[in-house]
Amino acid sequence: MSDKKRINISGGQTFGYNQNNNYGMTFSGNIMASNVDRTIDESQQKTLAEAAAEIQQILQQLEQSNPTETTAGKMAVVTQAIKIVENKPTLKQRVIEALKSSGTEALKEALDNPVANILIAACEGWTEP
Repeated sequence: MSDKKRINISGGQTFGYNQNNNYGMTFSGNIMASNVDRTIDESQQKTLAEAAAEIQQILQQLEQSNPTETTAGKMAVVTQAIKIVENKPTLKQRVIEALKSSGTEALKEALDNPVANILIAACEGWTEP
């Protein structure tokens, strides 16, 4: 039998935990949806910004040593960028989360790079099971 602890907070809110260190909160009354939506949007924007910034840096480094005037040159940069992202599991996960939460167009806009369309099209495959 677990020993449950409860802390009552004004407005019918309860915070509790048990010996297994399982935490939980219950609320009664109205929860303002705008606050919840704003928190989610800020989290999505942060994920998008982090993923875009790191990919942008990778693309800029690759473009310094690889010509991108031709389609073949752009494809070469994208291929190298994909290899780099795949070897960084944390970055790959951020890209997947950004694509799922913010969408393809938002990531393309955040990257603002001529090869972004090709790269994002390749990355979209990671979001499918």
